Amino acid sequence: MNMQMKRMKLEKGFYHEAEAKGLTFTEYLGTVEGGAYVEPDSALDAFQQQMAVRNLVTSGPRAIQLEAFYEEDNPLLFPEWINRQIREGMSLGKNALRLSDLVSVETEIDSGVYEVLLSEIGSEVTPKRVGQGGEFPVVEIKMGEQTIKLAKYGIALSASYEAIRRVKAPIFAATLRKIGFYMGRQMVDDGLTALVNGTGNEDAAPVDQTATSGTLNYSDLVAFDLNFEPFECDYWVAPKEVIQTILNMVEFKDPQAGFAYQQTGDLVTPLGNTLRRYDGTLLSSDRLAGYMRQFAIEKVTERSASLVEVDRIINKQIEGTVVSQVVGFAKIDKDATRILDITYS
Repeated sequence: MNMQMKRMKLEKGFYHEAEAKGLTFTEYLGTVEGGAYVEPDSALDAFQQQMAVRNLVTSGPRAIQLEAFYEEDNPLLFPEWINRQIREGMSLGKNALRLSDLVSVETEIDSGVYEVLLSEIGSEVTPKRVGQGGEFPVVEIKMGEQTIKLAKYGIALSASYEAIRRVKAPIFAATLRKIGFYMGRQMVDDGLTALVNGTGNEDAAPVDQTATSGTLNYSDLVAFDLNFEPFECDYWVAPKEVIQTILNMVEFKDPQAGFAYQQTGDLVTPLGNTLRRYDGTLLSSDRLAGYMRQFAIEKVTERSASLVEVDRIINKQIEGTVVSQVVGFAKIDKDATRILDITYS
């Protein structure tokens, strides 16, 4: 342990003060008494340092039992530790579409309704050189006619303190990450829905078609990729059936691509695009979505410093505690996303 780390006296109001100031719990810990309890040269952040000085080891063979979180003022660290496990679970996965693949901007608000900002730049307003006295092209930036309503994603815990107090931290952490994983899957569905169908502001993704209905070949992928002018597609999302077709194309069976897939399990990057798998109902077995991530989705979150009910966790009221987040999704630019239909009439 780094002996320069100092043990802070934790107070129950820290979470509420952090939320009032728009800070995360960890950021708030770094401000207490002007940062006097933070060792700046440590690789650990403020929260991890307070875990370390209390010997709250949560991984490996010497990991604590959960009851150690309820000694002295340790309960104040338990909600944040739970938050971190859940957030880690939201980002799990390698080839499946993740929320981080869709979101380019994150916004926090104080209400459950959000007005979407719209801007559209067509070919007629492309920035260009203007002669003296001439007028510059105008880009209209306005609020969308349709607002988006944020939805609550959550899971209630059914476990008493007595039931889990002797459970080792790594086992409980795995359960929390699984909860985060499922919450992340739910958010991916809604984020992709906004990307493909839009948010009611005439922003549904335009649809292209393959040259022959029912057939997907290399030339179709090239044409689809080039249709993104002036945008540049960098992500493709497709169900298993479409990915199988792409992986079996002769053009993507070169030794280097084959080596990467066979040795690491990473999908090939056709035409330089990151390929992600999505098997939900939004994309049928014969559709492919492409988008430029920098102009894809805005994730809008109701401001909160915690995913869990802090007071209940601190007071050992784990039974019935809800893990939740209030989130909505807005589309940044309709032309940065396109859909390829493979089977059509």
